[in-house]
Amino acid sequence: MTTGAVSGAEGALRTRISEALEQVFDQVVTFNSELASLEEVEWIVHLAFSQDSDQRELIALLDTAGDCGVSRLILVSSAMVYGAWPNNPVPISEDVAVRPNPESAFAVHQADAERTALEWADRDPQRQVTILRPTAVASPAATGLIGEAMLAAAPIRTRRDDPPQQFVHLDDLATAVATVAQLDESGVFNVAPDGWLTAREVRELLGARPTIRLPIPLPGRLDRYVARRVGHQAPKGLLPYTRYPWVVANDRLRAVGWAPRYGNDQVFVAADAGMPWDSMNAKQRQYLSLFVGTSSLLGLLYGLISWIRRVGVRDDA
Repeated sequence: MTTGAVSGAEGALRTRISEALEQVFDQVVTFNSELASLEEVEWIVHLAFSQDSDQRELIALLDTAGDCGVSRLILVSSAMVYGAWPNNPVPISEDVAVRPNPESAFAVHQADAERTALEWADRDPQRQVTILRPTAVASPAATGLIGEAMLAAAPIRTRRDDPPQQFVHLDDLATAVATVAQLDESGVFNVAPDGWLTAREVRELLGARPTIRLPIPLPGRLDRYVARRVGHQAPKGLLPYTRYPWVVANDRLRAVGWAPRYGNDQVFVAADAGMPWDSMNAKQRQYLSLFVGTSSLLGLLYGLISWIRRVGVRDDA
């Protein structure tokens, strides 16, 4: 009997991944901090969906796993570890270096978790680590932390930066985990649908919803807007991920037998339908757009006045 375990972030993501694993393995257990059951476990799937930069919990898990003879770890990280940079290739393959944007605590945490896992594997040649890097995860019933934030930020564009976007369905992520769990190899796999959404396609999917353009893309303004729309604590430092490309290639995962059931457009439409924006009436949407636009204009004017004052002071001197 093959027994596996799923640890890490609780919620719909972990539940759906566990269900997919149960379709192909004899027994799958889930846990948070209770580690006694690892005596029977042959492999672990760990979900690093968190902004917590403290790696002590993962280190303790891996130390216990090693003591119990567990030699296989599947780490569900994020494609955000590649970072969103102007010179990123489109799409990004698994051999591209990890360089998360430092202002994104979520992305930095995923990169830290990957490094911790790889260091654990380096201490014993019998250990295997497989890393999955999904793009923004979303679905009608449940949306990941980053997927929800990126959906909220979709209407916000700057005047020059309209990068392509990707959204992977939760069910496709779950089957990706089940697929690599059956492999006897280490490595990194991106998880994403085929292709991506262009800026024009995103605008078409948004439909009549007004696009909010920021003349000066201030990080704090974007974070506050996303937090208001999501309705709870949202990840911060997302500005680079709305300005520069970070879409990934799925060729390697497809080569081992995985195939996505849903396209980017299907995931976007289905998941976006449940976002708070759609519960607003036309007047509320108009007020919100005017508020953001007015705030942007005031910020621009304030910056211009401050610059004029500095120039005046230098001239007087």
